[in-house]
Amino acid sequence: MKKFTIVSVVVISVILFSAILFPQPVPMRSVQMDENQISENLLIGMNSLNKGLCASSTYLMGELCCKKGVIPLLSLLHNAECEEIRILAALSLCKIGDARGIYAVKRASVFDESDRVKRLCNLFYKASLAGKIPATSKFDRG
Repeated sequence: MKKFTIVSVVVISVILFSAILFPQPVPMRSVQMDENQISENLLIGMNSLNKGLCASSTYLMGELCCKKGVIPLLSLLHNAECEEIRILAALSLCKIGDARGIYAVKRASVFDESDRVKRLCNLFYKASLAGKIPATSKFDRG
């Protein structure tokens, strides 16, 4: 019985130490995400009922300057119930730099029902006119 215990301990320790000393490499992901796939995922996230997902997708759409998101962002700016989502939509529209979006932000700074949204839309509009909000796509840099 003593020999069996010693042999089993030696075999288990050899197996454990071989796994530590000679690890197998982890395979890399073979699928790379491209611009279309990223923008499609962000559009799906913007239409989500989860406010956190909607907010982060809205913000990233502006950060990446994705032109495909202008129409859904306009819809969020006009129809979203949550003030924060409307503010993020206005910021993203100004970051994208599309003329339709900047005009919609200008109109929201006058006609939105919330004073907070009006004030921030006015700031975003003035900053985009002054050129303080960059409108360069992150996809172009690679």
